[in-house]
Amino acid sequence: MSDVHFDSIKCDVALFEQHLAMAESLNAPVLIAGDLFDAMQGHDDPRRSLEELKHEYKHDNYLDLLVLDVAKTLLKYKVTYIIGMGNHESKVQEKMNTNLTERLCYAVNTGGGHSYSMGYWGFIRFSFKYKKGTSVWKKIMYWHHGLGGNSPVTKGVIDSNRQAVYLPEADIVVNGHNHQQYTLPIPRYKLANNGVPYQENQWHVRTPSYKMSGLLAGDRTGFDVEKHPAPAPRGCVRIDWHFEKNDGVRITPIALLL
Repeated sequence: MSDVHFDSIKCDVALFEQHLAMAESLNAPVLIAGDLFDAMQGHDDPRRSLEELKHEYKHDNYLDLLVLDVAKTLLKYKVTYIIGMGNHESKVQEKMNTNLTERLCYAVNTGGGHSYSMGYWGFIRFSFKYKKGTSVWKKIMYWHHGLGGNSPVTKGVIDSNRQAVYLPEADIVVNGHNHQQYTLPIPRYKLANNGVPYQENQWHVRTPSYKMSGLLAGDRTGFDVEKHPAPAPRGCVRIDWHFEKNDGVRITPIALLL
């Protein structure tokens, strides 16, 4: 998942927690690829709007309250979190000299949870192995928060075609940021160790947001309705990994949308 914008009055917190509960039931780790925080209502933030500031955050220690509130929610669920930065977190670090992601993971871990603070992008290597036997298969995920505008026409697929060229080792590529959603397989030929060619998919996944549009939230004025954006999906993507001893690992991305 990505682009939760948890502290925004437009965040669908109920849906977010529903998906965390699902992850807990599946014993699945959760990757949050940036913009878990909205964090735009600071005193010196030119994007701030008092109408979008929740009452519980109207204090001088605004950023501290954001961290503690998100940590409290994440700790409700026995989930391993991999938390990356997005443009909202990086802007706070640039302007306020504090890393909200690092502070959040510290709060979660000291509270008895398990979380890992990441940067704006990263690789994750998955290893699949039977308890008995020597058969081992590996898969690689590349993730990046994302860049560019909201891409109302292409949804960001152009970025996926570019990434397929310069990320040949990745089996799955995850992006967020533009609040769109798609799962796109890009087939490719590879050569087995015995010299026999075979075909497999490189999956490209765009994770949506949990933030409602201004029109849906009932805004009468403000940035969101001035842009008059098209409605965007809300939710996340569940990635199932099916391991067969002799056939390898099959990746199945499943969109979990409202």
